[in-house]
Amino acid sequence: MHGSPLRSRPWLRVFVAPILIAAATSIGLLAALLWGEIGKYVAWVTVGLPVLVIPWAWLRRSRTAKPS
Repeated sequence: MHGSPLRSRPWLRVFVAPILIAAATSIGLLAALLWGEIGKYVAWVTVGLPVLVIPWAWLRRSRTAKPS
């Protein structure tokens, strides 16, 4: 076996980040329901994670895009 595990399984490169973001968001929503006051802050951070990832991905993509 040669190369990294991500090269041998291209679906991992596609789905790992969305699965982790979905898991974090789900944990945050459950924390808001179950953990009282501290859960409110955990929920803000974890539910806000996708909102922060989108501009980060756009900026990263615009930096790597080659001008035509």
